[in-house]
Amino acid sequence: MKLLSCLFIVFASIFTDALAQPVQPKTNTIPSACAYIGSPEYEHHRNADELKHRICINSFELTQHEITVSDFRTFVNATNYITDAEINYQEKGCWSYDSTQTPAWNWYSWANWKSPLGQTAADNDPVTCISFYDISKYIAWLNRTTGEHYRLPTEAEWEYATRAGSNSLYFWGNNPRLSCRYANFADQSAPFSSKELQTFPCNDKYTLITSVKKYSPNKFGLYDMLGNAWEWTCSEYHSDYSKLSNTCVDNENFHTKFIAVRGGGWNSDPVRSRIAYRNWEAPWIRMASWGFRLVKQKKRHTFKRKPITARQPIQKSN
Repeated sequence: MKLLSCLFIVFASIFTDALAQPVQPKTNTIPSACAYIGSPEYEHHRNADELKHRICINSFELTQHEITVSDFRTFVNATNYITDAEINYQEKGCWSYDSTQTPAWNWYSWANWKSPLGQTAADNDPVTCISFYDISKYIAWLNRTTGEHYRLPTEAEWEYATRAGSNSLYFWGNNPRLSCRYANFADQSAPFSSKELQTFPCNDKYTLITSVKKYSPNKFGLYDMLGNAWEWTCSEYHSDYSKLSNTCVDNENFHTKFIAVRGGGWNSDPVRSRIAYRNWEAPWIRMASWGFRLVKQKKRHTFKRKPITARQPIQKSN
């Protein structure tokens, strides 16, 4: 009986480990090139931090879509990880939306990656309500269990991959009426009034966030590069776009930095949904409209970074 018990424990352990193994996200190869990122001075509604400049990018692999709830759940089940939203780090829960409350956007204690918008998130939805810290833990686990080396994209990599050769407002061109074919933005199906937010002049029938790959990809075969969920990058935000756009934040002191976030989400208007629009936040922030996708590096030894240390507070300047 003791032998049978031992065998059962061994097989149970093996089975549990097998279940905890991540399914590696599918990636597309983005070709090497030199290209312009940022916006021209004549672009309508451009901001001063969108300096147009030329960058040269080496070929890299980028996940076809944002990391999903299912992907993140595998990590949580394997590690028993508890996110910043669940421990109310700095603020309670997650910055989310509830149309029954005033104001509708607020920090809600019930909001986290499992239920970012008041109902259970679908497996194929982009995982949201996670901080830069949470993402770093997910990446560390993914690298450890797969033997690969994943990381967040730099701002320059993100914009180059999103444009896919385009110099327009959006990767499909300049016509906002076509957005419902390509991206989940705040359109006529959004729960916002026209007084609250200018919406896109089309209706995709998705009120909030929706599953990945529902819309047509860009020319690199990447889905949801614009819309659905904003995407964290690994770059420190700098008002001079040419300074830090193709570097990852230094892990020694990133706690005091703002991290660049790109791409717009299900709540974004036409101005903030432009490819060149730049957003940023402190690494502890988590929102129901913010997610991420990953770069898979070809040579692990070429990317040397120290582990991220303990969480620290940060004050955002006005």
